[in-house]
Amino acid sequence: MTKKEEFKKYFDIPVRIIFDLAESKVKIREFLKWRVGDVIEGDRMAGEHIDINIENQPLGEGEVIVLDSKFAIRITNIYTKEDIMELSVK
Repeated sequence: MTKKEEFKKYFDIPVRIIFDLAESKVKIREFLKWRVGDVIEGDRMAGEHIDINIENQPLGEGEVIVLDSKFAIRITNIYTKEDIMELSVK
């Protein structure tokens, strides 16, 4: 069995991908007033760059875009092994 064929057995394993799309600071008094349907403003806008992580490890960077009235992420950079090693040292 070749390495490529052996690697195929991992293709269907689910992984958690995190797009750092928004962050907000609110006071507890505001948080306690939240109700279903409330809109919480984030700190990102279309065109801004974000970090992309897979299983809490850096994967790359993306750009926030609007696609069919929904936020989406355009991948702008996928880190190399060397990039990831450098990020881990920081």
